[in-house]
Amino acid sequence: MSRYEDRLNDYNRRQHADKLIFHTLGELVAMCGKLHNTWLYTNVDKWEQDPLHTPIYYFNEEWLEDQLAEGQATENERGDIVTHELRDAGLQSWFEMATFEDVVEVLHDAGEPVTLPMIVIALKYYYEYDAFLDYDDVEARLQLHDVLKQVADEQTSES
Repeated sequence: MSRYEDRLNDYNRRQHADKLIFHTLGELVAMCGKLHNTWLYTNVDKWEQDPLHTPIYYFNEEWLEDQLAEGQATENERGDIVTHELRDAGLQSWFEMATFEDVVEVLHDAGEPVTLPMIVIALKYYYEYDAFLDYDDVEARLQLHDVLKQVADEQTSES
């Protein structure tokens, strides 16, 4: 099978939904490899505070354009199209689904168990630096976070 045929088969097997809402990061991770590539939207400030429970929205770009043409959507200050019902939610384009999947796939390539906190670390790094962290780098950052939390907890209990 040619590369073109492989890509066409991959494209055809993926869902082409107009709008999906993922209430948790885990729900979105479970859909990796199942959705057509389009932009994911979230309130980045809220996601930074609670990445596991901040809603993430999947919008088909053509559907958004149709919503805009029908007067059911508007452009926000960043130039992102958002539906009227979500215009006050602080949404902005965040990741393309394919990039999100790539960040997760890099971690899975190690063949080791991948946790949601590891995915959060890798996503935050990619979002800030436009670069991937491999499994070992994420694991080291997670261990450092755990040590710093233990130190902070001990200082708090001593006070």
